[in-house]
Amino acid sequence: MPGKKATGVRGMSPQATRGEAQPTSRASLWLNRIVLASGVTLVGLGLYQGSATIKARQVERLTVRGDVRHLDSEAIQARLAPRVADGFMAADLSGARQELESLPWVYEVNTRRRWPAEIEVTLVEQRPLARWGKSGYLNHEGEYFAADLDPLYAHLPILAGPAGKEVFLMRLYQMLADRLDGTDLSIKALSLDDLEQVAVQFDNGLSLLLGARDMSQRLARFVRLWDSALPTAAVAKIDLRYEHGAAVTFQDEDLVIQATVNGGRDDGQRRQ
Repeated sequence: MPGKKATGVRGMSPQATRGEAQPTSRASLWLNRIVLASGVTLVGLGLYQGSATIKARQVERLTVRGDVRHLDSEAIQARLAPRVADGFMAADLSGARQELESLPWVYEVNTRRRWPAEIEVTLVEQRPLARWGKSGYLNHEGEYFAADLDPLYAHLPILAGPAGKEVFLMRLYQMLADRLDGTDLSIKALSLDDLEQVAVQFDNGLSLLLGARDMSQRLARFVRLWDSALPTAAVAKIDLRYEHGAAVTFQDEDLVIQATVNGGRDDGQRRQ
């Protein structure tokens, strides 16, 4: 009929058309969700399988590096074998470091994984600067480590004192060595007794008693005395446990003088 407006598809109302579009949209949405879930599952399965493969990968090479002379690389590898037996990723590197650092002559241990199947261990050996009594050495930080005495280090000075005084004695030794650098004296032994009295033995046989306090001042006094007209070749012991002076004992035990640094006598002073 002329003038009548067409509405929708012939024979179907607009409501019916919209009613068919809704099921189609819902089906597409569910299909997308299924595809996405399947993709996530496949990715997760792939990651799991890859992770399982990596975890199952065994260590094919164990490398020990470091400029060491007191450690046997083969013995180190044998000691590390149980720590890496569970595989490349499961290897107990922290435990390996702690175990190796507990060994004599080991100062520091670094471990790392190198893809695809190598464990690398780098050892830093202790660097002894002094012997500690007859039981071991002190390293450059004054830390004690027990080790059999090596003839290679027989020339090192011997430090001895109560437990816990290792760092103090190492620092004192370094200070003394530095202050005596301009003399012909070389420290052979340095000791601290239970009263914290310090004694020094030099390689020429001279004994030096420094007492328990004022180390820097007493050492300066000793250097001035040593550089004076004192017949050093005949001196056996110098006792600086005085407030201002020193007692000098010569190799002839019957000859003893007690003098201040300027050459005067200093009788009757209390030693500390």
